[in-house]
Amino acid sequence: MPYWFIRPIAWVVFHLCYIFFGGIRFQGREHVPKKGGVLITPNHISDADPPTVAIALPRDAWVMAKEEIFSMKIIGPFSRWLHGFPVKRYTADRAALRRAEELLKEGNAVIIFPEGKLSPDGQIQPLLPGVLLIAKGADVPIVPTILIGTDKIIPYGSTTPRPSGKRTIVRFGPPVTVAELTGGGKGSAAMHRGAERLRELMLALQRGEPYPERPAEAAPETPTEAETPPSEPGVKTPPESARNDEETDAQPVAPLNAQTEEFQGKL
Repeated sequence: MPYWFIRPIAWVVFHLCYIFFGGIRFQGREHVPKKGGVLITPNHISDADPPTVAIALPRDAWVMAKEEIFSMKIIGPFSRWLHGFPVKRYTADRAALRRAEELLKEGNAVIIFPEGKLSPDGQIQPLLPGVLLIAKGADVPIVPTILIGTDKIIPYGSTTPRPSGKRTIVRFGPPVTVAELTGGGKGSAAMHRGAERLRELMLALQRGEPYPERPAEAAPETPTEAETPPSEPGVKTPPESARNDEETDAQPVAPLNAQTEEFQGKL
């Protein structure tokens, strides 16, 4: 069935189901860009998460979900109808990663769970830096997202939905860029720092708090006059320029072959 036709139907059916399960509330939908590629990164506490986020978004979206979900009752059909595409867990599923990046470059919203697996206790686990690489490759912003209560509908280890008696909440935060998360750094270490920073934002969003400011990097300390060791009694301290000249004269000169090896090493 065409997506434009099935999504409104799925939206109505899903909301009717959630009335039975306990209700649902959307928060922060205004933070989701209306156009252009955007990566949605929710926490992952239940197999009900993929269709829940897809329905909560104010725009069409594609969902990367574990392949096992597509064989589940109720959740499986919803996931397929809502532009779900499978990923093989615990493997470098390059096909799924390429698919996600292509969809983002085409201007779509894509949902990827950055923890990479379900949380057994509902706490946000360390995030995989691969989501930042995908966003960077497609040059799109990231919208941190939080789910609250879906683990009461389908608890960890279960595949059968049940009434929770409590309202489920889907909360979207303000978008951030990869450069903001990494502090402009590059390389593997910067991606890991960016993943840690994204987790900090998600934790704040989970608590209903504003994003915390990035801590300023500490500047290297320089010795003060109080830290300068005093001269021995009866010994005159030479002027600064004289000491520098003495230190310069005292430095040994490396052999020519050692200097050459050092220069080649820098190349």
